[in-house]
Amino acid sequence: MKKIELIQSSLANTPIATNAWFYCVLLYLVVDYGRPQDLLPIGVLRPGMWVILALLFFVIKYNGIALAKSDQVRVVWYFILLLLLYVPFAHNNYLAYNTFSTMLFFMPFILSVVICVNSMARLKTFMRLYVGIMVYVSIYGWLHGGVGSGAYFSDENDLSLYINMVLPFCYFLFFVETKKWVKYLYLTGLIVGILTVVVSFSRGGFLGLLAIAVVIWLVSPKKMLSLFIVGMLAGAVYLFSGDAYKSEMSSVTDTKESTANDRLMSWASAWDMFLDNPLGVGGNNFQVRFPEYQGDRFKKEMGGRVSHSLWFTLIPELGVLGIIIYYKLLRYNIRDLRKLRTRKSNLSEDEKFLNAMSIAFIASLAGFFVSASFLSVLYYPHYWYLTAIIVACIRIYHSLGPANQFSEKTIEMTR
Repeated sequence: MKKIELIQSSLANTPIATNAWFYCVLLYLVVDYGRPQDLLPIGVLRPGMWVILALLFFVIKYNGIALAKSDQVRVVWYFILLLLLYVPFAHNNYLAYNTFSTMLFFMPFILSVVICVNSMARLKTFMRLYVGIMVYVSIYGWLHGGVGSGAYFSDENDLSLYINMVLPFCYFLFFVETKKWVKYLYLTGLIVGILTVVVSFSRGGFLGLLAIAVVIWLVSPKKMLSLFIVGMLAGAVYLFSGDAYKSEMSSVTDTKESTANDRLMSWASAWDMFLDNPLGVGGNNFQVRFPEYQGDRFKKEMGGRVSHSLWFTLIPELGVLGIIIYYKLLRYNIRDLRKLRTRKSNLSEDEKFLNAMSIAFIASLAGFFVSASFLSVLYYPHYWYLTAIIVACIRIYHSLGPANQFSEKTIEMTR
């Protein structure tokens, strides 16, 4: 009871809910994922830097580090600290420091999401923008051969990974949304997102889609309906895709195919690197140390080659401590998602929304980890941002009290 009362107090009786801070959170999402600076002549103004500085200002002014305390946030800080500890010992200090500073740069947004997304109204607004940006990014990728405008989306595999993370929210929130225009938004996101993954010709993206489909069927209470919908979407993909796409996806299990074989050899080298360096070689230093461990697997020296796997980036670069920290973060996320999910009947509108979010998170994590198993995306922001949204949801859930009464008054926004 004391824990709930403390959370209610921190959400309702402090200046953390100022609209300006929340709007900066939304603006940063637009700048970081929507990337208008790639299309408009505003890149020289460095909008991302200014928005992150604004978020940092609010974090400092309102003691955001203390207000955002949670198991997940603490573990993310441990992860960043570990990256910092490697800097003086890594072979390439610059890459190690740059990796540390990149992760640290994510924190003002992560803290701000945890603090500012503090009501059902704000959560719904955030998710609508989250999906809306994915719709834009998907359309852009669709029109540009499966690649985005830059940054996290410059590669077709990276673009598919991002889309796969957002698709489950389109699917599950569609069924609980009451506003028609928002339902159309989620439906559009689902269709356009899937078609863009097809256009990208990403095999990792295809496997991510399969993982999402499996999770949707497993966790959906109406399995026949979900099976029918997933089957309809799969049929649309089959009809929309050409022979080239079907041929490309049929090679997913072919380990002798050149790209797949190169990945397997890189993973073997990553494992050898870990065995020699169980405490890790430092952030982004796998590519620096790779020539030492490539052996005779490659015909020429492959300096600068990444592992092409989240796991085989984590294992050799951050070692045993990094593995433990990353596992703890996943464990805390799964714990909170289990709390969010309910099987009660006669749910209120807001209860249905949080329940749908919990299931969407599970499918999103499945799509992310399957696709990320073939990409070096450990230091991409997607998973870290998703963790912040999970923490925000569980804080809203706890603030509602033991009776789970979803009253906006308990988390009323201060003006």
